[in-house]
Amino acid sequence: MKNKKGAAVWVSAILYMALGLVAITLILSAAVPLINKIRDKNTLIQTKNLFFQIDDNIKKVASEGPGSRRVLSPIEVGKGNLTLSWEDDQVLWSLVTKNKMMEPGIEFREGPIIMKLDNSIIEDEYVVNLELNYTGFIDLKKHENLQYGNPFIGTYTMTIEHGGFSNDIPVVKINMV
Repeated sequence: MKNKKGAAVWVSAILYMALGLVAITLILSAAVPLINKIRDKNTLIQTKNLFFQIDDNIKKVASEGPGSRRVLSPIEVGKGNLTLSWEDDQVLWSLVTKNKMMEPGIEFREGPIIMKLDNSIIEDEYVVNLELNYTGFIDLKKHENLQYGNPFIGTYTMTIEHGGFSNDIPVVKINMV
């Protein structure tokens, strides 16, 4: 009789552990995508705030005289890619995500920032893009001492400097250290 009672206790314990593992697995399978969605949304909000700072400083330096300078530190690009497009006078950021944060293909403006969500080549994956465009009114140039190339990922100090005029358009030199 003791063996049947002891075996029943072990069977119960194993069933409770299995039930617990199933419950934990279900909770995690629901929570992890939600956590990733919140994390990506938070990254987007932080990057928009960074873009507002960059835009404000570029415009202030451009409106002041040659030699004017601003330093932004730290510039943190933890997720996504920050690209400075010298040819198109743009500051760009992109993030690959599985979260559909807005409707794909439609541009949204928030102040000077242009936001767009594109479909990735992978199913159920999207690319969030932020853009600051200065084409025609500010000429963005890379600083002579710029050591790094695009894309910028990590923590940097950004120096924004008025470098004179080219065809009556202010030239703004940017350095990332």
